[in-house]
Amino acid sequence: MTLSRDELARIQRLRERFLDDEHDGLAVPDYWRDDRDLAAYDKTLAARIGWKWDAALAECRDRGLPRADDKVVLDYGCGSGIAARRFVAAFGAREVRCFDRSRPATAYACKQLKALPQAPFVVPLRDVADERPDVLLVSHVLGELDEAGERQLRALIDRSACVLLVEPGNRRVARKLSTLRDALLATFTAVAPCPHQGPCPALASGDDWCHFFAPPPPEVFTDSDQVKTWKALGIDARALPYSFVCLVRTAVAPAAAPEVATVGNRLLGRPDPRPHTLRAQVCRSSGLAHVELQKRDHGELWRTAKKRPESVRSLPLP
Repeated sequence: MTLSRDELARIQRLRERFLDDEHDGLAVPDYWRDDRDLAAYDKTLAARIGWKWDAALAECRDRGLPRADDKVVLDYGCGSGIAARRFVAAFGAREVRCFDRSRPATAYACKQLKALPQAPFVVPLRDVADERPDVLLVSHVLGELDEAGERQLRALIDRSACVLLVEPGNRRVARKLSTLRDALLATFTAVAPCPHQGPCPALASGDDWCHFFAPPPPEVFTDSDQVKTWKALGIDARALPYSFVCLVRTAVAPAAAPEVATVGNRLLGRPDPRPHTLRAQVCRSSGLAHVELQKRDHGELWRTAKKRPESVRSLPLP
């Protein structure tokens, strides 16, 4: 992956907009200027979001979320369509509907989806007021909405059978996602990543937030062009913090949903392997807890946490 000067400048501009916190509570102005913005974004920043979706979708699959080959999927705030593409690759879809306030973004996302092998039927949307999707995808949207946008999204969620939201792993947006999750538990079952159906314990303290780290692909470390590109952008491509939640309307919850409460201890952030111990923060039905395991008793787990910390989801605790 080698970017031209024009592409680098476009990504730098977009990244500055994404990292600007001054719009908190206000709608973020449309930042797509043309298809070249979208193409440059899709090669870089969207790729990182795709890796986060891969991690979230793998956990959803392991927790019992069924395939969606006969379902209608709606990608809300689709951008370049990376969320829908990753979902289709993992779970399939009969039809994908794309919606973004930017018409060029909607058109770009649809084009990319139509180019997939065994592509689903693809529909661009200008409005979502009457939409009732089987699966609703929301990717890196919560931090960009004003009150009107939040109401629109909440109304759409209330008309959806299954909702997957993947957001940045920063404290502000992750806590916003946890608050939304708790508000939906009256009518939805939390499939992943939650090990229980109670209120999110990360909200009990202002210092905590529910977040994880996705594993980057090997080429981030081995491809010299990628290493140079990410360095030029000032991005540590190895660090992929994200937060997510998968919810299924209780009336149509998958058969695996009742087992969610038995998953145990979901690790937050990364495990911390010390010379003789493994420290971590975990979420369980009783709340958050800081735990410490002895290396002598959990040698294989300690080695995994040392080499591939992002692959550790849970710990063997009583």
